[in-house]
Amino acid sequence: MFALISRKEYAVLILVFTALCALAAFAFYKGTKRKQGAVSLFLFLNAAIMHFFYITYTRTWERQHDVIGFRNGKGIGQAALIEYLMNERKLPDFDPTERWGFFQPLLHHILAAVLLKINLLRGMNYDRACESIQLLTFVYSLVLIFYGFRILSLMGLKGRGLYISEALLSMHPLLTLLSGSVNNDIMSHMFVCMAVYYVLKWYKEGRTADLILTAVMTGLSMMAKLSGVLLAPAVAFLMLWKLITAVREKRDVIRIIGEYALFAVIVFPLGLFFPIRNMVLFHVPLTYMPEVGEDLSGHSILSRIFDIRTDTPYACMIKNGDAYDEFNVFLALIKTSLTGEYNYSAKNPYITPFAWVLFLSGVLLFITVVFLFFYILFRDEYIKDMPIRIFWVILIMTGILFMLRLIFSVPNFSSEDLRYIAWIVLPAAMLPGIPALSGKGSAILTVISGIFVIASAGVYYLLGLP
Repeated sequence: MFALISRKEYAVLILVFTALCALAAFAFYKGTKRKQGAVSLFLFLNAAIMHFFYITYTRTWERQHDVIGFRNGKGIGQAALIEYLMNERKLPDFDPTERWGFFQPLLHHILAAVLLKINLLRGMNYDRACESIQLLTFVYSLVLIFYGFRILSLMGLKGRGLYISEALLSMHPLLTLLSGSVNNDIMSHMFVCMAVYYVLKWYKEGRTADLILTAVMTGLSMMAKLSGVLLAPAVAFLMLWKLITAVREKRDVIRIIGEYALFAVIVFPLGLFFPIRNMVLFHVPLTYMPEVGEDLSGHSILSRIFDIRTDTPYACMIKNGDAYDEFNVFLALIKTSLTGEYNYSAKNPYITPFAWVLFLSGVLLFITVVFLFFYILFRDEYIKDMPIRIFWVILIMTGILFMLRLIFSVPNFSSEDLRYIAWIVLPAAMLPGIPALSGKGSAILTVISGIFVIASAGVYYLLGLP
């Protein structure tokens, strides 16, 4: 679409949309006198615009993971899985490991197949109908950000601290990338964030409805992608804490046990139906994951941790003309969270300076977040409720340990991509906002976050430059 307009018109379009965001936020403020709500609305609408631009200039075969492409002629990949479900109207009746990408849980693919079929029945061109699937991932990304904002408020963030965290979450490049990726990643991450919101709400308010919603969202996250199970240890901790408290106080024990039984009845069928089906019918291991990507087994564990040489803000890949495939774990995780597994330098000469700023500010944020993780979540100065602190520690550590196990047990470049636990962007965005509530370091956190957000917008608006 943007290829049909000039660069000047493209820039004007961005400015007009941004101005409309500001007007909408101003109108909200005038109507409610709520500055905090107006700023949050402005940041959310800006994220929506950036994601909309991204899906508009990104095709379904560009910057994708395990998708391969629609009508690829090989019958493999997640695009082929969507087409199979649309054409056959049934679950795969063969060993899903025999066709690349078919082992994935099917919730997103079923919805995508339904949307594809509806648009074809409406007479839409096949290629355009395939492109329309990005509307689903676009919505998933915005729902994730919306619930992320709700979690930040639930955690007591307000004022400058809230704005820092909301800006980092809403404009994070990883969510922009996933908003246009037609695989099942972003749907699973969306449900994880929704489950986090409802379990925290249940812990604070004790409403059974919130626990049921937690169960539904947890099950659906696994029904979208089995790695949604990473949420389970943190949720189980809060449930166990509630039960122990009830036993100690000798009240509501039977009711709580009944609620937990209902939770299990909801979660297990939703989350494990498809992998258990594959295990029973085709002997596919529950944790099956094929190896993919460039082999890194020739690099030692020490070099993958301590060798931090880099001369590019993008992930180094031989297929992109680099001398080696990115093997340092930390560099790979940071780079893939900012620019994926791609090199944008060939797109236009203006992107790379912004990419360097994004990378350097991203490294600073990474160091800051690691420090704040230990400073905030292991002390009672900021988050007074100890079970909530432990919940976040368990959730974050579960994601990190999962990634480290994946990285070193599957020594391929693709296993270093942070997209597997993209929901971790939420607590990573939350942590810098917490000390800013009391004014500690708020100026420097605002500067680093502001530079990061501006550089992110620069990279992903310039990427679509005609």
